[in-house]
Amino acid sequence: MSKIFFSSLSFLLCLDFAFALPRFAVQNGSSCMACHVNPTGSGLRNDYGSNVVALEELPFKRWQAKGNEDWDGTIGDHLQVGGDFRVQGIQYGNTADTTRKSAVFPMQAEVYIYLELHENAGMFTKLSAKNSETEFWGLFKVLPQNGWIRVGQTLPNYGIRLDDHTSFFRYGNMSKTGIGLDYQEGFQLFWSKKSSLIEFGLPFGNGFLFTASGGTPLNSGSQEIKNITSQLYFARSFEKFSPMFSLNLMKENDLSLMGIAGGLSFSKFTWTFELDKAENLINGKNSYAYYDELAWEIKQGVHLIAKYDFFDPDEKWKTGAISRYTLGVELFPLNVLEVKIQARLSEVDKNGFIQPDPEYLVQFHTWF
Repeated sequence: MSKIFFSSLSFLLCLDFAFALPRFAVQNGSSCMACHVNPTGSGLRNDYGSNVVALEELPFKRWQAKGNEDWDGTIGDHLQVGGDFRVQGIQYGNTADTTRKSAVFPMQAEVYIYLELHENAGMFTKLSAKNSETEFWGLFKVLPQNGWIRVGQTLPNYGIRLDDHTSFFRYGNMSKTGIGLDYQEGFQLFWSKKSSLIEFGLPFGNGFLFTASGGTPLNSGSQEIKNITSQLYFARSFEKFSPMFSLNLMKENDLSLMGIAGGLSFSKFTWTFELDKAENLINGKNSYAYYDELAWEIKQGVHLIAKYDFFDPDEKWKTGAISRYTLGVELFPLNVLEVKIQARLSEVDKNGFIQPDPEYLVQFHTWF
Protein backbone atom coordinates (compact mmCIF):
# COMPACT_ATOMS: atom_id res chain seq x y z
CA MET A 1 0.00 0.00 0.00
CA SER A 2 3.03 2.31 0.15
CA LYS A 3 2.68 3.02 -3.56
CA ILE A 4 -0.78 4.42 -2.98
CA PHE A 5 0.54 6.67 -0.20
CA PHE A 6 3.41 8.17 -2.18
CA SER A 7 1.32 8.58 -5.33
CA SER A 8 -1.37 10.30 -3.31
CA LEU A 9 1.16 12.55 -1.59
CA SER A 10 2.65 13.70 -4.86
CA PHE A 11 -0.84 14.20 -6.24
CA LEU A 12 -1.88 16.41 -3.35
CA LEU A 13 1.12 18.67 -3.89
CA CYS A 14 -0.19 19.77 -7.30
CA LEU A 15 -2.78 22.50 -6.85
CA ASP A 16 -5.47 21.25 -9.19
CA PHE A 17 -8.94 19.90 -8.64
CA ALA A 18 -11.32 17.06 -9.42
CA PHE A 19 -15.07 17.48 -9.52
CA ALA A 20 -17.54 14.92 -8.24
CA LEU A 21 -21.05 15.05 -6.85
CA PRO A 22 -19.85 14.29 -3.28
CA ARG A 23 -17.84 17.50 -3.38
CA PHE A 24 -20.96 19.56 -2.74
CA ALA A 25 -21.86 17.51 0.32
CA VAL A 26 -18.35 18.03 1.71
CA GLN A 27 -18.45 21.77 1.02
CA ASN A 28 -21.78 22.16 2.77
CA GLY A 29 -20.90 19.86 5.64
CA SER A 30 -24.02 17.76 5.10
CA SER A 31 -25.23 14.52 3.55
CA CYS A 32 -26.44 14.14 -0.05
CA MET A 33 -30.06 14.50 1.07
CA ALA A 34 -29.48 18.26 1.31
CA CYS A 35 -29.70 18.49 -2.52
CA HIS A 36 -31.44 15.28 -3.67
CA VAL A 37 -34.82 13.63 -3.27
CA ASN A 38 -32.97 10.35 -2.74
CA PRO A 39 -31.65 10.60 0.85
CA THR A 40 -28.46 8.75 -0.15
CA GLY A 41 -27.77 11.00 -3.14
CA SER A 42 -27.81 11.13 -6.97
CA GLY A 43 -30.69 11.65 -9.35
CA LEU A 44 -33.56 14.09 -8.92
CA ARG A 45 -32.65 17.33 -7.16
CA ASN A 46 -34.86 18.90 -4.52
CA ASP A 47 -35.69 22.61 -4.21
CA TYR A 48 -32.36 23.43 -2.53
CA GLY A 49 -30.35 21.53 -5.13
CA SER A 50 -32.18 23.17 -8.05
CA ASN A 51 -32.75 26.72 -6.83
CA VAL A 52 -29.77 27.33 -4.54
CA VAL A 53 -26.80 25.14 -5.54
CA ALA A 54 -27.48 24.86 -9.30
CA LEU A 55 -28.89 28.38 -9.69
CA GLU A 56 -26.76 30.47 -7.32
CA GLU A 57 -23.53 28.60 -6.50
CA LEU A 58 -22.52 26.87 -9.77
CA PRO A 59 -22.97 28.98 -12.95
CA PHE A 60 -20.95 31.89 -14.33
CA LYS A 61 -22.03 35.06 -12.52
CA ARG A 62 -22.55 36.94 -15.78
CA TRP A 63 -25.43 34.57 -16.69
CA GLN A 64 -26.61 33.78 -13.21
CA ALA A 65 -29.58 36.17 -13.42
CA LYS A 66 -30.76 34.41 -16.61
CA GLY A 67 -31.59 31.20 -14.77
CA ASN A 68 -35.25 30.40 -14.21
CA GLU A 69 -35.73 30.38 -10.47
CA ASP A 70 -39.39 29.44 -10.91
CA TRP A 71 -38.53 26.06 -12.50
CA ASP A 72 -37.68 23.23 -10.14
CA GLY A 73 -39.61 20.48 -11.93
CA THR A 74 -42.67 20.75 -9.68
CA ILE A 75 -46.02 20.18 -11.37
CA GLY A 76 -48.95 20.98 -9.13
CA ASP A 77 -48.68 20.27 -5.42
CA HIS A 78 -47.49 16.66 -5.44
CA LEU A 79 -45.57 15.82 -8.63
CA GLN A 80 -41.94 16.60 -9.51
CA VAL A 81 -40.04 15.61 -12.67
CA GLY A 82 -36.40 15.95 -13.68
CA GLY A 83 -33.68 14.39 -15.78
CA ASP A 84 -29.97 14.02 -16.58
CA PHE A 85 -28.43 13.81 -20.05
CA ARG A 86 -24.73 13.37 -20.91
CA VAL A 87 -22.92 13.15 -24.23
CA GLN A 88 -19.19 12.45 -24.41
CA GLY A 89 -16.52 12.61 -27.06
CA ILE A 90 -13.26 10.76 -26.56
CA GLN A 91 -9.97 10.33 -28.42
CA TYR A 92 -7.94 7.29 -27.46
CA GLY A 93 -5.16 5.01 -28.63
CA ASN A 94 -5.99 1.90 -30.64
CA THR A 95 -4.44 -1.28 -29.20
CA ALA A 96 -4.53 -3.02 -32.59
CA ASP A 97 -2.18 -0.51 -34.28
CA THR A 98 -0.55 2.86 -33.71
CA THR A 99 -3.48 4.97 -34.93
CA ARG A 100 -5.75 6.99 -32.67
CA LYS A 101 -9.51 6.70 -32.69
CA SER A 102 -12.30 9.14 -31.88
CA ALA A 103 -15.87 8.46 -30.81
CA VAL A 104 -18.93 10.43 -29.70
CA PHE A 105 -21.66 8.63 -27.79
CA PRO A 106 -24.45 9.23 -25.24
CA MET A 107 -23.53 8.29 -21.67
CA GLN A 108 -26.73 9.02 -19.78
CA ALA A 109 -30.37 9.65 -20.65
CA GLU A 110 -32.61 9.45 -17.59
CA VAL A 111 -35.94 10.94 -16.56
CA TYR A 112 -37.05 11.09 -12.90
CA ILE A 113 -40.56 11.22 -11.47
CA TYR A 114 -41.34 11.75 -7.77
CA LEU A 115 -44.92 11.65 -6.51
CA GLU A 116 -45.43 13.03 -3.02
CA LEU A 117 -48.18 11.00 -1.40
CA HIS A 118 -47.84 12.60 2.02
CA GLU A 119 -45.53 15.06 3.73
CA ASN A 120 -43.52 12.04 4.92
CA ALA A 121 -44.07 9.59 2.04
CA GLY A 122 -43.47 9.48 -1.70
CA MET A 123 -42.84 7.26 -4.73
CA PHE A 124 -39.82 7.64 -7.04
CA THR A 125 -39.18 6.24 -10.55
CA LYS A 126 -36.11 6.59 -12.75
CA LEU A 127 -36.61 5.74 -16.41
CA SER A 128 -33.36 5.17 -18.30
CA ALA A 129 -32.32 4.48 -21.87
CA LYS A 130 -30.38 1.57 -20.32
CA ASN A 131 -32.73 -0.97 -18.79
CA SER A 132 -30.16 -1.87 -16.13
CA GLU A 133 -30.25 1.74 -14.83
CA THR A 134 -34.02 1.88 -14.29
CA GLU A 135 -35.06 2.02 -10.63
CA PHE A 136 -38.10 2.66 -8.46
CA TRP A 137 -38.71 2.93 -4.74
CA GLY A 138 -40.99 4.25 -2.03
CA LEU A 139 -39.68 6.59 0.69
CA PHE A 140 -41.31 6.73 4.12
CA LYS A 141 -39.95 9.22 6.68
CA VAL A 142 -41.40 7.54 9.75
CA LEU A 143 -38.32 6.89 11.92
CA PRO A 144 -37.04 9.15 14.73
CA GLN A 145 -34.76 12.13 13.97
CA ASN A 146 -36.15 12.41 10.41
CA GLY A 147 -35.07 8.85 9.68
CA TRP A 148 -36.54 6.87 6.81
CA ILE A 149 -37.45 3.51 5.35
CA ARG A 150 -36.88 3.08 1.60
CA VAL A 151 -38.22 0.05 -0.28
CA GLY A 152 -37.75 -0.78 -3.96
CA GLN A 153 -35.17 -1.44 -6.68
CA THR A 154 -32.05 0.71 -6.41
CA LEU A 155 -28.37 0.68 -5.42
CA PRO A 156 -27.33 -0.03 -1.83
CA ASN A 157 -25.79 2.96 -0.07
CA TYR A 158 -22.09 2.11 -0.25
CA GLY A 159 -19.23 4.61 -0.56
CA ILE A 160 -19.68 7.92 -2.31
CA ARG A 161 -21.63 8.63 -5.48
CA LEU A 162 -19.27 9.86 -8.19
CA ASP A 163 -20.52 11.05 -11.56
CA ASP A 164 -17.50 9.34 -13.17
CA HIS A 165 -18.47 5.67 -13.41
CA THR A 166 -15.04 4.80 -14.87
CA SER A 167 -13.46 5.21 -11.43
CA PHE A 168 -12.21 1.79 -10.44
CA PHE A 169 -14.23 1.53 -7.22
CA ARG A 170 -17.35 1.82 -9.39
CA TYR A 171 -17.40 0.44 -12.93
CA GLY A 172 -13.80 0.93 -14.00
CA ASN A 173 -12.40 0.74 -17.52
CA MET A 174 -14.82 -0.76 -19.99
CA SER A 175 -15.20 -0.80 -23.76
CA LYS A 176 -13.14 1.97 -25.37
CA THR A 177 -11.23 2.83 -22.20
CA GLY A 178 -10.21 -0.78 -21.48
CA ILE A 179 -6.45 -1.33 -21.23
CA GLY A 180 -6.56 -5.03 -22.05
CA LEU A 181 -5.62 -6.86 -18.85
CA ASP A 182 -6.63 -10.43 -18.14
CA TYR A 183 -8.88 -9.27 -15.29
CA GLN A 184 -11.74 -6.80 -15.27
CA GLU A 185 -10.48 -3.28 -14.73
CA GLY A 186 -12.61 -2.16 -11.81
CA PHE A 187 -15.20 -3.50 -9.41
CA GLN A 188 -17.96 -3.41 -12.08
CA LEU A 189 -20.44 -4.12 -9.32
CA PHE A 190 -22.52 -0.99 -8.79
CA TRP A 191 -23.53 -0.22 -12.35
CA SER A 192 -24.42 -3.56 -13.89
CA LYS A 193 -27.39 -4.47 -11.71
CA LYS A 194 -29.78 -2.96 -9.15
CA SER A 195 -30.85 -4.59 -5.90
CA SER A 196 -34.42 -5.05 -4.69
CA LEU A 197 -33.96 -3.91 -1.11
CA ILE A 198 -35.29 -2.38 2.06
CA GLU A 199 -33.14 0.39 3.54
CA PHE A 200 -33.20 2.10 6.92
CA GLY A 201 -31.67 5.54 7.49
CA LEU A 202 -31.10 6.84 11.02
CA PRO A 203 -29.57 10.31 11.63
CA PHE A 204 -28.02 10.59 15.09
CA GLY A 205 -27.43 14.33 15.24
CA ASN A 206 -24.14 16.25 15.21
CA GLY A 207 -23.60 15.21 11.60
CA PHE A 208 -23.83 11.40 12.02
CA LEU A 209 -25.98 9.18 9.81
CA PHE A 210 -26.29 5.38 9.76
CA THR A 211 -27.85 3.44 6.88
CA ALA A 212 -28.40 -0.31 6.53
CA SER A 213 -30.11 -2.36 3.83
CA GLY A 214 -30.87 -5.93 2.87
CA GLY A 215 -31.75 -7.02 -0.65
CA THR A 216 -31.06 -9.18 -3.68
CA PRO A 217 -27.43 -9.68 -4.84
CA LEU A 218 -25.60 -7.23 -7.10
CA ASN A 219 -23.06 -9.81 -8.24
CA SER A 220 -24.56 -12.04 -10.95
CA GLY A 221 -22.57 -15.01 -9.65
CA SER A 222 -24.03 -14.71 -6.14
CA GLN A 223 -27.55 -16.15 -5.84
CA GLU A 224 -27.86 -17.90 -2.49
CA ILE A 225 -27.30 -15.14 0.06
CA LYS A 226 -28.77 -11.69 -0.24
CA ASN A 227 -26.90 -8.39 -0.18
CA ILE A 228 -26.33 -6.76 3.23
CA THR A 229 -24.89 -3.23 3.17
CA SER A 230 -24.26 -0.64 5.89
CA GLN A 231 -22.65 2.77 6.16
CA LEU A 232 -21.72 5.06 9.04
CA TYR A 233 -21.46 8.62 7.71
CA PHE A 234 -20.30 11.89 9.27
CA ALA A 235 -20.33 15.36 7.75
CA ARG A 236 -20.33 18.70 9.50
CA SER A 237 -19.46 22.31 8.76
CA PHE A 238 -17.22 24.17 11.18
CA GLU A 239 -16.18 27.81 11.05
CA LYS A 240 -13.34 27.47 8.53
CA PHE A 241 -13.58 23.92 7.19
CA SER A 242 -15.96 21.05 6.54
CA PRO A 243 -14.92 17.39 7.07
CA MET A 244 -16.68 14.24 5.84
CA PHE A 245 -15.96 10.59 6.65
CA SER A 246 -17.69 7.24 6.16
CA LEU A 247 -17.17 3.56 6.95
CA ASN A 248 -18.73 1.11 4.48
CA LEU A 249 -19.43 -2.64 4.57
CA MET A 250 -21.10 -5.01 2.11
CA LYS A 251 -21.59 -8.78 2.21
CA GLU A 252 -23.23 -11.23 -0.18
CA ASN A 253 -22.35 -14.92 -0.34
CA ASP A 254 -18.52 -15.21 -0.54
CA LEU A 255 -18.15 -11.61 -1.67
CA SER A 256 -17.30 -8.99 0.93
CA LEU A 257 -16.53 -5.34 0.39
CA MET A 258 -15.19 -2.93 2.97
CA GLY A 259 -13.85 0.57 2.71
CA ILE A 260 -13.44 4.08 3.98
CA ALA A 261 -14.27 7.34 2.26
CA GLY A 262 -14.01 10.97 3.22
CA GLY A 263 -13.08 14.48 2.35
CA LEU A 264 -12.24 17.96 3.57
CA SER A 265 -13.24 21.39 2.28
CA PHE A 266 -11.31 24.57 3.09
CA SER A 267 -11.71 27.89 1.28
CA LYS A 268 -11.80 27.18 -2.49
CA PHE A 269 -10.31 23.68 -2.17
CA THR A 270 -12.12 20.38 -1.63
CA TRP A 271 -10.44 16.99 -1.28
CA THR A 272 -12.29 13.66 -1.49
CA PHE A 273 -11.09 10.05 -1.43
CA GLU A 274 -12.25 6.43 -1.20
CA LEU A 275 -10.32 3.21 -0.52
CA ASP A 276 -12.03 -0.19 -0.86
CA LYS A 277 -11.01 -3.82 -0.51
CA ALA A 278 -13.05 -6.55 -2.22
CA GLU A 279 -12.66 -10.20 -1.25
CA ASN A 280 -13.63 -12.85 -3.84
CA LEU A 281 -14.96 -10.39 -6.40
CA ILE A 282 -12.44 -11.66 -8.97
CA ASN A 283 -11.69 -15.41 -9.00
CA GLY A 284 -11.23 -15.77 -5.26
CA LYS A 285 -8.72 -12.91 -5.06
CA ASN A 286 -8.42 -9.77 -2.96
CA SER A 287 -8.76 -6.57 -4.99
CA TYR A 288 -8.11 -2.94 -4.06
CA ALA A 289 -9.56 0.22 -5.59
CA TYR A 290 -8.63 3.76 -4.62
CA TYR A 291 -9.38 7.25 -5.81
CA ASP A 292 -8.12 10.66 -4.75
CA GLU A 293 -9.42 14.05 -5.93
CA LEU A 294 -8.57 17.64 -5.16
CA ALA A 295 -10.87 20.46 -6.28
CA TRP A 296 -9.94 24.11 -6.80
CA GLU A 297 -12.69 26.57 -7.67
CA ILE A 298 -10.63 29.38 -9.17
CA LYS A 299 -13.79 31.44 -9.80
CA GLN A 300 -17.50 30.72 -9.81
CA GLY A 301 -18.30 28.38 -12.66
CA VAL A 302 -14.66 27.45 -13.38
CA HIS A 303 -13.00 24.52 -11.60
CA LEU A 304 -9.64 22.91 -12.22
CA ILE A 305 -9.44 19.15 -11.76
CA ALA A 306 -6.83 16.59 -10.80
CA LYS A 307 -7.51 12.98 -9.97
CA TYR A 308 -5.64 9.79 -9.15
CA ASP A 309 -7.25 6.35 -9.61
CA PHE A 310 -5.70 3.02 -8.64
CA PHE A 311 -6.83 -0.58 -9.07
CA ASP A 312 -5.08 -3.84 -8.20
CA PRO A 313 -7.12 -6.92 -9.15
CA ASP A 314 -5.09 -9.55 -7.29
CA GLU A 315 -2.91 -7.87 -4.63
CA LYS A 316 0.26 -8.45 -6.67
CA TRP A 317 1.81 -5.20 -7.83
CA LYS A 318 3.59 -6.57 -10.91
CA THR A 319 0.72 -8.52 -12.42
CA GLY A 320 -1.59 -5.77 -13.55
CA ALA A 321 -2.07 -2.92 -11.06
CA ILE A 322 -3.37 0.19 -12.85
CA SER A 323 -2.69 3.82 -11.99
CA ARG A 324 -4.57 6.55 -13.83
CA TYR A 325 -3.85 10.28 -13.64
CA THR A 326 -6.42 12.86 -14.76
CA LEU A 327 -6.13 16.61 -15.30
CA GLY A 328 -8.88 18.83 -16.61
CA VAL A 329 -11.32 21.67 -16.18
CA GLU A 330 -14.99 21.75 -15.20
CA LEU A 331 -17.14 24.60 -16.53
CA PHE A 332 -20.68 25.61 -15.52
CA PRO A 333 -21.71 28.28 -18.05
CA LEU A 334 -25.42 28.01 -17.13
CA ASN A 335 -27.39 26.62 -14.22
CA VAL A 336 -28.40 23.66 -16.43
CA LEU A 337 -25.10 23.01 -18.24
CA GLU A 338 -21.79 21.41 -17.28
CA VAL A 339 -18.83 21.03 -19.65
CA LYS A 340 -16.01 18.67 -18.67
CA ILE A 341 -12.64 18.61 -20.46
CA GLN A 342 -10.03 16.06 -19.37
CA ALA A 343 -6.73 14.44 -20.27
CA ARG A 344 -6.07 10.99 -18.73
CA LEU A 345 -2.93 8.89 -18.61
CA SER A 346 -2.88 5.25 -17.44
CA GLU A 347 0.11 3.20 -16.30
CA VAL A 348 0.22 -0.58 -15.76
CA ASP A 349 2.67 -2.31 -13.39
CA LYS A 350 3.31 -5.36 -15.51
CA ASN A 351 6.59 -6.39 -17.11
CA GLY A 352 6.50 -6.21 -20.90
CA PHE A 353 3.09 -4.56 -21.01
CA ILE A 354 2.64 -1.89 -23.70
CA GLN A 355 1.63 1.27 -21.87
CA PRO A 356 -1.57 2.87 -23.23
CA ASP A 357 -1.55 6.27 -24.89
CA PRO A 358 -3.20 9.28 -23.21
CA GLU A 359 -6.96 9.74 -23.56
CA TYR A 360 -8.72 13.05 -24.15
CA LEU A 361 -12.41 13.58 -23.51
CA VAL A 362 -15.07 16.28 -23.64
CA GLN A 363 -18.39 15.74 -21.91
CA PHE A 364 -21.60 17.81 -21.96
CA HIS A 365 -24.06 17.36 -19.13
CA THR A 366 -27.47 19.02 -18.86
CA TRP A 367 -30.25 18.48 -16.37
CA PHE A 368 -33.62 19.79 -15.30
